[in-house]
Amino acid sequence: MKHFRDITFASIFVFILVSAFNVGAQESGSDVDSLFGDEVVVQPNGDQSSQGAAQGSGTQGGTAQNPAATSAANPLQGLLKTEAVKIGGSLTGKIGATWTWNDPWNSGFDLFNPDSHKLSPVLQSLLYFDARPEEAFRVHGSVKTSWPFSSTSSFLNSATLITTTTPNILSTTSSSITVPDARIFELFSDFQLGDSVYFRFGKATVKWGVGYFFSPADIINLEQIDIFDPTVQREGPLQFRVFIPYGKSQNTLSFYAIFDDSATPDFSNTALAGKAEFVLGNYELGVSGYYRNDTTERAAVTLTGPLGNFDVFAEGVIARGSPTTFYTTFMSVAPYYEQVSADDVRATFYPSGTAGFTYNDQDNNITAIAQYYYNGEGYSDSDRTALFNSYEASSAKAAILYAIANGNIKNFPLFSGRHYAAANLSFSEIGGSDFSASTTGIMNISDLSGLVQPSVSWQIADYLKLTFSTTFVFGADDTEYGLLFQGRPVTLGLSLSAGTGNF
Repeated sequence: MKHFRDITFASIFVFILVSAFNVGAQESGSDVDSLFGDEVVVQPNGDQSSQGAAQGSGTQGGTAQNPAATSAANPLQGLLKTEAVKIGGSLTGKIGATWTWNDPWNSGFDLFNPDSHKLSPVLQSLLYFDARPEEAFRVHGSVKTSWPFSSTSSFLNSATLITTTTPNILSTTSSSITVPDARIFELFSDFQLGDSVYFRFGKATVKWGVGYFFSPADIINLEQIDIFDPTVQREGPLQFRVFIPYGKSQNTLSFYAIFDDSATPDFSNTALAGKAEFVLGNYELGVSGYYRNDTTERAAVTLTGPLGNFDVFAEGVIARGSPTTFYTTFMSVAPYYEQVSADDVRATFYPSGTAGFTYNDQDNNITAIAQYYYNGEGYSDSDRTALFNSYEASSAKAAILYAIANGNIKNFPLFSGRHYAAANLSFSEIGGSDFSASTTGIMNISDLSGLVQPSVSWQIADYLKLTFSTTFVFGADDTEYGLLFQGRPVTLGLSLSAGTGNF
């Protein structure tokens, strides 16, 4: 049976490639940016623009920056080839300090006597190279590193039980090794078939979703969106992509084979995915599908476009099966939980969706972003209440919290609800000054818990900015954020961004 499934999987993959060739042969037109789409985002913080501004890159979906270029007889010739390898990146330098009061609502708030404090210097960098020796061939790669630039780990060489003494002694020998903290973030090549079918093979970010804080349709990347830094580029998987722009409206087709990063590659854990994007007036519609035999199938629809003074976005997803780990109860003995087998939910359907808007008043330097998220893979109210009750009844709360903190217990309590909302309101250069202010918040609407983080920044000079922030947590003990942040702590933060920028 497994052999037949593998043959079927391989046949589907070959069929997709053949279909791609046929569509490319039937459609005319070319998109000079599509070959070099999905640029790495050199964006260390919210003040920096994407690499599209830094490098003049194309858009994610392959829409040309210069429509006249696409109508040229040979738009690629003499435009893409470069004699030198481009090198650049970003540097982030920050000195941060935080002071935390664990339970100020019940224990009192003494400004000069916090329960804990922390100093957090940050120095990290992304370095990329971009080589385009031929008009139809490009190689791109990037490496990330951060201070202290290395880590030391110990490993056991040998262990011997000595039984001639009283008591017996276990004698061990161990060694340590220091490993540089440098990891390959992206490494891929772009090439093409004629002027209508473009290929990519390698490790690269894939942006499918259109959501800002939440994106259920963005199912390929290996990292989740950081609510407080949602625009940062996230790590993508090893993939083989076929990209086909067609028609006069810059419609596109994309096909992917996505290889698993955490297990031995096999047909069962290799995913197939496809996406079609259509330009409909001022709106862009995306339809995508995802298949992975050992986990799930997903179908998604995305929509973006203007609505009056707002830019709106929406996603709808239906999944059959789920990679999420679901728990039924917590216990007082190891492993402290009972969970649902992935096979038990393989035929269950999970709908998810999100909708939001962005508003930008350039005259007054005001930006507002808000989004609602229905998390179809969250727990129902009754199941979530039962889980919290079993946790409260357990005599091993500390062990359960430790397992949650170390990632051994996933999907609880973080994103255990089904209804969420997040928003950001920011004012830059207030009254023409060097001061800016913003507030970001996230809320689990299902249990009325969440956190809010207001901040004020002072741009002292170029590449030197001071930021003061506070973080407030709200919610009862038996809620998502009440459990994650017990006591509803209050945190004051002060950070100095020094020398942060792109190069």
